[in-house]
Amino acid sequence: MDITIKPSELRGTVRVPESKSQAHRLLIASAMAGGSFVEINNRSDDIEATIRCLDALKSGAAEGTDLPVLDCGESGSTLRFMLPLAVTYGCGAEFFGRGRLPERPLSPLDEQMAEHGVIIERAQGEAGKILTVRGRMKGGEFTLPGNVSSQFLTGLLMALPLAEESSRIRLTGPMESKGYVTMTLDALKYFGISVLREDDTYYIKGNQKYTSPAPRINVEGDWSNGAFWLVASRVQVEHWKFSDAGSHAPDMKVTGLNKDSVQADRKIMRLIRSSRGPMIVDASQVPDLVPIACVLGALRERTTVVENGARLRIKESDRLRTTYEMLRSLGADIHEIEDGLLIHGTGSLRGGTVDGAGDHRIVMAAAIAAIGCKEPVTILGAEAVAKSYPGFFDDYRALGGEFTISHAKTE
Repeated sequence: MDITIKPSELRGTVRVPESKSQAHRLLIASAMAGGSFVEINNRSDDIEATIRCLDALKSGAAEGTDLPVLDCGESGSTLRFMLPLAVTYGCGAEFFGRGRLPERPLSPLDEQMAEHGVIIERAQGEAGKILTVRGRMKGGEFTLPGNVSSQFLTGLLMALPLAEESSRIRLTGPMESKGYVTMTLDALKYFGISVLREDDTYYIKGNQKYTSPAPRINVEGDWSNGAFWLVASRVQVEHWKFSDAGSHAPDMKVTGLNKDSVQADRKIMRLIRSSRGPMIVDASQVPDLVPIACVLGALRERTTVVENGARLRIKESDRLRTTYEMLRSLGADIHEIEDGLLIHGTGSLRGGTVDGAGDHRIVMAAAIAAIGCKEPVTILGAEAVAKSYPGFFDDYRALGGEFTISHAKTE
């Protein structure tokens, strides 16, 4: 599906969907507590993958016969969270995935699991198959580098309380994506799981039980998806100040966000409010903000620097490269630097055609960039938004956004 957007103002109120990151964690904890206590309205592809895998794992554990087949779709969170769970809650599973997921790294998580009694069989050419794990993972001593995906740590933190033995996880080096780990610890505490943290070491008592604190649990709004609308609102107000477009700035409100959230992407407000000197984006802590932060930088007359972005190259796309290509296609003055990006903002963009690259955040960032373009913006493969925000273009249209949809012809 391709979408062509006519540059126009967005007005009205948009309520952001539930946090995908928090939903993954609460859904897993809810399932381990023996029920379905979490209310989910934003049934994105990634969330559907976690629900599907939890159902398969629970059925497999109950039957105790063949290994369950866990289809993770394109969700890295689902794969990395479910791997340790499959060999603590159950006795293993076969893991499948699509898109770039089979290529995304699992080291050193898989190596640590193998050291604790897990049998790992790599895929041997079967389409979409990633690996098979068998056996039960023992507790004990685990070591992870702090600069690898926080999803590895989260997977262990959620699984090891179910092991018979107590465990200790030690991080080496500075930890990236700290906010996501805090979110995990909050979810565990909410469901009655005790984890003691001392500096870079986590102590987990074995034989714990997940318990539900309430019959229904709501997921808070998603700051990573809310960031697109917050940037749109800010850019429109700034552009109005320096134009003769009328006597009133576009009235756009974003609701459903918790200002006290532990979500790391709440830092978008700091970037939006920054007004002096270069805007510095530390991608190691907020990797999901990079595409929309770069749009913000391109539509301001200032310099933006993205640094520490090496891990962005193994997302749904090489997100440093695709952010660069997206903005360059629209006329931005943008350059790739080592593990980062450099943008000299000009306050507006030309417009053009963007390859969505199968990456939901590139598609949504390009759609927001369109409001600051002089010519229409065509986004190829816009259906990628379903990964995290299926209703994004419905909300875009409800705010007054104008676009047309076309579908590729098939033979």
